[in-house]
Amino acid sequence: MFADKNIADWIYNKGSEDNIVLYSKVSIYRNLENIRFHYHMDKDEIDKVDSILKKNIEELNLNLTEIKLKNIDSSNINILKENLTLPKNRNLLNATLYTNMDESTSILVNSNEHCEIQTIARGFELKECFKKAYDIENKLDEKVDFSFDKKLGYLTGSPQKIGTAMNLTVSMAIPSILCKTPNNIDYFISKFSKLGFDLFVRDEKNIPILNITNRVMIGIKEKDILKNMIEIVNDILDKEKKIRNRIKKLDKIKIEDRIYRSKAILSSARKLTYSEIIKYSFWLRAGLYYDMPEMKNIELDDLYYILFITKNNHLKNLNNQNNTQNINEIRANIIREIFNNK
Repeated sequence: MFADKNIADWIYNKGSEDNIVLYSKVSIYRNLENIRFHYHMDKDEIDKVDSILKKNIEELNLNLTEIKLKNIDSSNINILKENLTLPKNRNLLNATLYTNMDESTSILVNSNEHCEIQTIARGFELKECFKKAYDIENKLDEKVDFSFDKKLGYLTGSPQKIGTAMNLTVSMAIPSILCKTPNNIDYFISKFSKLGFDLFVRDEKNIPILNITNRVMIGIKEKDILKNMIEIVNDILDKEKKIRNRIKKLDKIKIEDRIYRSKAILSSARKLTYSEIIKYSFWLRAGLYYDMPEMKNIELDDLYYILFITKNNHLKNLNNQNNTQNINEIRANIIREIFNNK
């Protein structure tokens, strides 16, 4: 197994169904009572939120490290985003991040909301992430007053989040569905949209990553959202497994050829885009699923490592910011080194 100090260690903690489910994530958004939302806050209010939450977060004894985001450079900010520790599209001007050693638990203060609690785990560990996130939320709720309306639910700066103010996300590797039955994607999108969930495939169906998240946060209980999400993921998991088993039985040579070609390209290519890394490494996941002898030197941990170390900012950090070599060449060099050392 390879490792890099800039990669979040949660990716090495094995999870349920982690050949297909890349990760599970829970985010809870909260604001303090009687303090304006972030886009109206003045310096005194920013300092007040920071002081109140800092004190109460430290009293949780979660061994979280405090990071004032204005004090770190943009490259490290981008690495935190690529690790999924720091959400994208956030106002970070006055933000503070609290995170644990493996970056599986984090609390973002004074960003788009006063407080954003996030838990993340490799594989299908949504229940565990849900429990961890709400354990933190419940303990904070005992100490501070969160902005809440009896009719609407939790109040947030974003109207879309009002209600449960909770977002569940599951990301899945579905190469077989996309290869053999791409129309299933449109079926899933239509079917689960009616339940208040958004499903989308990265880069308009060219890359076999399916992301699922709840869109509706008002008029429904948190545990019902969780229950529905688990049913959706299990439905898609079952479909991906059935297709993998069917093509192995009916089209053995073709699927083995695809897996061997993917391994050969990753082992030999001189230039690789990140989209190609995803595409070919996902077929190697299928090779591990089939327990193919030729895959005996490759571990699932290696494929998780590849997904993170080959992101642009991780590569730049690893290979010197001033390196003028094309980023796709650097990416291919890293992958060849990984495979040649197996």
